[in-house]
Order: sequence, then C-alpha cells, then structure tokens
Amino acid sequence: MLISSSITQFPTVQKLVTIWVDRYKPQLPFHAQRSSVFDSLVYAASPDGRQETVAKLHRSLIKLNCEYAEAQTRKLHEYASSATNGNETKHILQCTVEIYATLLEFYAQSTYTPDQALQSSKDVANLAAAGLNILDVVELASLLEPLLLEYQERHQISDDWAKIGFLTTHLNFANVALLNNLTTIERIFLKPYFNFIEEQVALPWQRICAAASTHQFNSPAFQLVNHMLPRADEIAHRVYTGLVRQFPRLTMRRGRLDHPGVQHSCLRDLNMFQAYLWLCMLEGSLAPVEDELVRLCTMVMPRVGVPWEMIVQWNQLLMAGIMEQSLLGQQSFLEPYTSGFIRAFQQSQDHFVTDAYLDHSLTHRLTHQLNPQRNITE
Repeated sequence: MLISSSITQFPTVQKLVTIWVDRYKPQLPFHAQRSSVFDSLVYAASPDGRQETVAKLHRSLIKLNCEYAEAQTRKLHEYASSATNGNETKHILQCTVEIYATLLEFYAQSTYTPDQALQSSKDVANLAAAGLNILDVVELASLLEPLLLEYQERHQISDDWAKIGFLTTHLNFANVALLNNLTTIERIFLKPYFNFIEEQVALPWQRICAAASTHQFNSPAFQLVNHMLPRADEIAHRVYTGLVRQFPRLTMRRGRLDHPGVQHSCLRDLNMFQAYLWLCMLEGSLAPVEDELVRLCTMVMPRVGVPWEMIVQWNQLLMAGIMEQSLLGQQSFLEPYTSGFIRAFQQSQDHFVTDAYLDHSLTHRLTHQLNPQRNITE
C-alpha cells in the first residue's frame, strides 16, 4: 500500500532510488538499430513525438477507457459482497482520469532531446535516457501521491482493503486499454510510466528507499537489500514458472495461470511480496507483512480465485528463490525474515475465505506442512 514517504539525499537512500528507477527503462526492440525503426524511436522519444502521443490520449478518450476498465474490473469483482456502489464507482473514475491526465502532462513535458551524435551513431543504449530518471521518479511520485492517497484513504475508512486491490486491477485494465490506442513505438516509451503508477499503488518501493535512511552502507540489512533488489524481476519470473508447472490446470476468475493478464498480475505481486520483505528487513520488523500484506491478500486473493494451496507454494518457492540468490554470508541474517514471512501467512489461513468465493472444481487440493518458526527478536 502507499504511505507518504520522503526521499532524502542520504547516500543509502539514493543508492536504492537508482535501483528503483532502473525498473522503468524503456524496453527497446532487438532490431532497434535498423534505420527506419531507430528514426521512429528517436522521434517518439523527442518532445514533438511525446506531444503527438499525448494528443492521441485526450481526456475524453481517457474517460472512455477508464470506464471500460472499471466495467472489466467490476466483472472480475462482482461476486464480492463489498462490491463498489455507484458513488464509489464515480469516485474511482474521477480519480483514475486525473491520475492519467497528470501522468500524461508530465510525460509531454519531458526535457529529453535526442542530439545529432545519437542519431548519426544509432546508439540504441543512449535511447534509454528517454526513460524515467531519478528526478523524474521522485517528482512524478510527488505529483501522483495526493490522488492515490485520496482513493486509498477513502476505502480504508470502510476497513475493506479489497477495494485497494480493486484500484490496482482497474489501473492494470486501464493501462492496457489506453496503450492499445498507440503505435508499438509509442508504447515503448509510455508503458514504463504506466507501469510506474500501477506499481506505486501496490509496491512499497518508495518506502523501501526512505527506510534506507536509517542505515549506513555497511549495514547487513542494507547490503542484503542492495544486493537483492536488482534481482527482483528475475526471481519473480522463476517463481512464476514454478507455479505454472505445479498448477497447470488451475483457472482463476481472469483465466489460467498462463493467461497474459494473469501472468502480469502474478509477476507484479511476486515483486510486491519481495518488496514487503525488504521493507521489513530495513525497518527491523515484520509489521508491514503482518499488518498490511497478509491483510490485503486474505481479502483480495480468494476473491479473484487464488486457492490457499497456491499461496503456500507461492511463498515457499519465493523464499527459496530469495535464499538461492542471496550471498552465503547473508543467509543467516535473512532466514528469520523469510521464515517469519511464511509464518505470518500460515497464521492467516483461517481468514482466507476460500469457501465463500471459489469454485472448488477449479482448484488443486494439496497438503503441505509448514513448520512454525520463532519470532524475530528485536
């Protein structure tokens, strides 16, 4: 969840911000050096190209696509007893339209200008500079924060965290719908911005960076987080592949595990779980997992068709993957957090209201024993 956090100039904070920003570099095609493709990329990244892209996504089109995304999200969540009412739907639409309008205005004002040397040398690597930089991410996070907090706080009043999951899904559907109005080249540079707003709702990257202000470079917690954060996507993909292998026939409300939309959500959430683990480590407490992540997951995941058995495997595979990627000397420091993470979910099983929301013919019944672990000592 999003909690207002300040990004300072403290060295450890800036080091993690650099890793955070690297998530939003444009993914250039392998054939980008071909003259026609490269010229199109350079133009799309230029101020004129960005203005042209933004002009296609005018406010009425944003509203139309957000309405479509809201309908798709409501269809996915319609079984929930806490489904949004008419006033809440109106608020969601107003909020998301403003989010995209703010984002696109920011995108259009980019100061990136491809120079002649770049165009003549066809230096594809330097086109990455057209992506978000540190100043962009910090400024964009600040611009979007009031809008995102307004939505989030409105729904926390009712103590129904499932509605925070509703916003994440809504943004995901809206991102896809809006990007479909653009060319492939235009999507390359705008998609990272759209990924940013979706992750800003669900993943506490900014809080992780802020929490680093209490650590020096030689802090064991900081060294571990600094080592692991760049590996988050790789770990997420490995765990997702393992889940598809273990649950080949599992169908959730949006489709099978290998459905592109389900894959996107799984990878985002696997990154979210890792982010919460690192936040706990930097804060020296499992409270963010116990009080936020578990609470959110026990409300949202059953309602979109995720069985408890998959959560068990999800956590076991994820924690094993994290251990494998950590350095040998870091594992003893890491183990209390990974075992505590698993224990926090194990203790929530009674609140994982599968029976009320799932079609049991779609789930696999597996039996797994989790060994309780001792609490982390403060």
